[in-house]
Amino acid sequence: MLKALNYFVFIVLLGCSAASTAEQTLKVGVGNFPPFFIEEGERGIFIEIIDEIFKQLPQYKVEYIFMSNHRILHEINYGQSIDVACNIFPSSKLKAHLSEPIFRYIDVAISKKSAHLTVATTADLKGKHIAAYQGATEMLGDEFQQMANDNANYSEHAHPNETTLLMLSGKKDIRVGDLNIFWYDLGHKYYSKQKNLTSDEFNIHYLWPSLYSHMAFKDPQLKNVVDDVIKALKLNGTIEKIYAKYNI
Repeated sequence: MLKALNYFVFIVLLGCSAASTAEQTLKVGVGNFPPFFIEEGERGIFIEIIDEIFKQLPQYKVEYIFMSNHRILHEINYGQSIDVACNIFPSSKLKAHLSEPIFRYIDVAISKKSAHLTVATTADLKGKHIAAYQGATEMLGDEFQQMANDNANYSEHAHPNETTLLMLSGKKDIRVGDLNIFWYDLGHKYYSKQKNLTSDEFNIHYLWPSLYSHMAFKDPQLKNVVDDVIKALKLNGTIEKIYAKYNI
């Protein structure tokens, strides 16, 4: 009887030990806009960075949940479908806990060289026909916002490829948005009708510093653990190597 009881206790303890070392699944909410998040194949620049972070935390298994940015924010604040939200800006109305800045954007003004535009400062955008991403006036500073408010030829668009097309077609002088999204758009078959279209045909006007977004966590303790990993990966150059691979 005693031997049977000891065996039962051993099995229970073994089960508890296995449970303690088992992976915990984390549901991570991400968008679906290339080249940062690509649902097909669960790939992209930012997904590669997230994967690298959680390689350092093998006790967690990441499950990506692709959804709109609006829904990501709703779910991390009020929903139950995700534990972590990605690509969250500090200006968001957030009830969760923001990580260290991690996801980099390079917002620039882009024009055709054939247009012969001089754009050295935000003031040089005054009066020009501009297509920008949705929310640009909230992200690019007061001077840009004032320029946009005073410019009847300024417009914002929900889909970045719309801004690219407007500039390529000549309906707009300048596209304002992330540089890497532009290069991705340019390589898309959607623009195959543009013969011999190369990067050499465009002027890139660097008017603003890089922008960073964050991960957001419901669990503040997990956020602290991930922050330690992010700091370590920045310090040893791992994050920069990922960005360098994509020429960011």
